[in-house]
This record gives sequence, structure tokens and C-alpha cells, in this order.
Amino acid sequence: MSCGELLLERPALLEASRPMRHALAAFLTALGVSELEQIDVITAVGEALANAVEHAYRGSHVGDVSLRARLDSDGTLAVDVVDSGRHLPAVRQIDRGFGLRIMRAIAQSIRMDATDGTALRLFFKLGA
Repeated sequence: MSCGELLLERPALLEASRPMRHALAAFLTALGVSELEQIDVITAVGEALANAVEHAYRGSHVGDVSLRARLDSDGTLAVDVVDSGRHLPAVRQIDRGFGLRIMRAIAQSIRMDATDGTALRLFFKLGA
């Protein structure tokens, strides 16, 4: 049973990330999620959004990125960040490439499917 849900879809542009993070923060506040837990969730989800904006549509038209967050009655927050782009291999840079590490360090677990675009699901156990 879901206790609340948020669904957003925006063009995968840099300027779309901030309002999506703000909407997620407002959603979490409305659900009574603590400020400390919100910081963790927003940080991890912000990294997922940044990856979609930077990599999903590189070298092609700009498509959309969607964010879906839902809180279940057991206190598990699941957040999906989905794009339909084609990720090209990244050029390794010494000061880059920490997004997935950050997400893995913060989220309870992560699932990724890159079959058709990229679908990333992050799980957070809130109130633990």
C-alpha cells in the first residue's frame, strides 16, 4: 500500500534538475520525512538526475527524464529516475565518475536497467 506518490517529467536539461529536486523535497516534507533523511535522498536522487541530464541524450535530441517517488506503508521510499536516451561510453576523467558511488553509499539498495534507456530505482528505508 502506498502512502504517497510524486510523478514528474521534464526535458533532460540542466535547468530541469533543480525544480525536480525541490519538488521531491516538498513531497518529502509533506510526508513528514526528517530533514536529515531528506538531505540523503535529495543528494542521491540529484546524482541520478545529473547523470540522466548529462549522459542520456548526449549527441542526439533532448528527450525527457522522469522522476517517480512513492512511500510505502512500511517506510520504504522508492525513487525511479528514468530516461529513454542512449548512453555513450563516458570518457574517464580523474575528478568525475562518483555519482553511482554516492548513490550506493546513501541508498539502501539500487536497481538499474539499461535495456531501453536507463531506469534507476533507489530504495531508502526511512525512519530507521
